[in-house]
Amino acid sequence: MKYISNCSFLILFALTLLSLCVPALLHASVIRDEDISWGSGAENFDIQMPDEEFAIMEKDIPRYIWLAGKYLEAGKFQKVVTICEKIFKIDENHIEAHANLAAAYKGLGDDEKFNYETELTRKLAPKSAALYVPLAKVFLSFKDYANAENTYNEGLKTALDKAELQMGLADLYINWGKLNEAGKQYNKALLNKDLKPRYFLRANIALCRIGLQQKEYDQVIKRAGMITDLYPPIPQGYLFSGSALLGKGKTEQAIKVYEKLMKVNPDSPVSYNELALIYIDKLKDYEKAVNYARESVKKFPEDAKSQDVLGWVYYNNKMYFDAVNQFKAAARLAQKNPVYFYHLGLAQQISGEKVRAKKTYEKALEMIKPTDSKEFASDLIKRIDDCK
Repeated sequence: MKYISNCSFLILFALTLLSLCVPALLHASVIRDEDISWGSGAENFDIQMPDEEFAIMEKDIPRYIWLAGKYLEAGKFQKVVTICEKIFKIDENHIEAHANLAAAYKGLGDDEKFNYETELTRKLAPKSAALYVPLAKVFLSFKDYANAENTYNEGLKTALDKAELQMGLADLYINWGKLNEAGKQYNKALLNKDLKPRYFLRANIALCRIGLQQKEYDQVIKRAGMITDLYPPIPQGYLFSGSALLGKGKTEQAIKVYEKLMKVNPDSPVSYNELALIYIDKLKDYEKAVNYARESVKKFPEDAKSQDVLGWVYYNNKMYFDAVNQFKAAARLAQKNPVYFYHLGLAQQISGEKVRAKKTYEKALEMIKPTDSKEFASDLIKRIDDCK
């Protein structure tokens, strides 16, 4: 059985830190998948907004605009209203705040206020993308992909800066399962002159993911190489290169890629985890696998995947008691990741704990998203039946 890392690479795109500042990511020791992964990520959005008395400083406005966007995706429209009203105390004509407020009123069903804020936004910035992005997020919060698509396309007709709309439309197509259309939009975005670094990085990473899905390994290796050349500390480029090389059966070259990452960024768990997986899944070398996995857990005890990979190494060496403990640790650290619960269920089932395994599989199945692998969901259902 092969290790499942993220349900066929269809992870949702939570824009998080990348939407605010690429340099902050470049200086970070570890960049998480969710920092630059694909999709809306709204259902996993747990950031708590301060109470109603909180104040916003001018320097904090970009962060709160981002926060408002995440609340739109999550359908928490009243929170968006609160944020925008706070921003207006500093800048009453802030375009993005008015655009987000218009979208929030649309979500709340207040057409009068929606129309007012819409007209005001268009008056302040007639050829801006500001209005269309948050409005599309409202439709996405209702899983109304068609209206979200129409909103992005309407904005593309008039907006001078089309990159944000193209990226949003591409992300929409990912959520919709339309990978070819998503790829076209990401490539269009990359044609924009003076493209913001965060969009450049997001688009290329997304295209690598799509390439892996479609087994276009040579293209992935080329694009991933460009990412590692431009942003050497970022693990994702090495991860894509390694995955594509493994897809081509070039295991030794993949090992060299991760060994290079370990030298370039020793503060990332990616190299340790991927090397452990190669040695246990591909080469059946338990000693090397467990050494890398244990080192990863030692260095990154709060990294859920590190705990899960060590559990996987134990599981494949028939050390099921130890595997259960590691999978439990991973599940505690990432309580919305179905893969970690799936792995825990496997260890419980093979240990004879069928009742617990059934409950664990059921938890994993509840976490499955429409964009996750259908084969993964089918396997969970089969294993639930096996545990009855």
